[in-house]
Amino acid sequence: MSTVRPLTDADREAVLTLITAHFAEERSYEVPENDECAGTYVRVAERERKPVGVMALTTYDSRERVREAMHLVDTVEGVPSASTYGLVHAGYVAPAHTGTGIGSRLLERLHEIGDTNGVEVFVADAWFHGGPDSPADLLTTHGYDVVSTDSIAGHADGPCPKCGTPCACEAALTVRAPTPE
Repeated sequence: MSTVRPLTDADREAVLTLITAHFAEERSYEVPENDECAGTYVRVAERERKPVGVMALTTYDSRERVREAMHLVDTVEGVPSASTYGLVHAGYVAPAHTGTGIGSRLLERLHEIGDTNGVEVFVADAWFHGGPDSPADLLTTHGYDVVSTDSIAGHADGPCPKCGTPCACEAALTVRAPTPE
């Protein structure tokens, strides 16, 4: 069983190692700061006292601020109007724990936090790829609709580290909004 808890400073090196395991060599990634007063909630899943997953939620008061914060998608077309948005980002699970429910537990916890903090629309710009750890199934299983995709195939020299050959990578904009009554 895993535990989901806030990221601590002591976790940073292990979480960075967990994240960079998903990238080709010489790629880097910055671990987000858990700054709940500023609206960023970073959660870590751990098993046997070791981080095995991480995911973050940052709240915003406008679609424009969400667009500026996204990494892969340059549009918010398809994102409904709301007073508070939650951008889900930095979601990674250790390769040995993929498919064990870690991503779902993290995402469910962030949804609870978002709901408590008035988030009306959750947004994720995600890297959909051909690997077993692609977030496509996770997000759609948890009520996200894919509102746009753009091919980013061929982003690596040689075989894609996730898809192999041919590369099927896409930048995807996904939205989880309340259903109209």
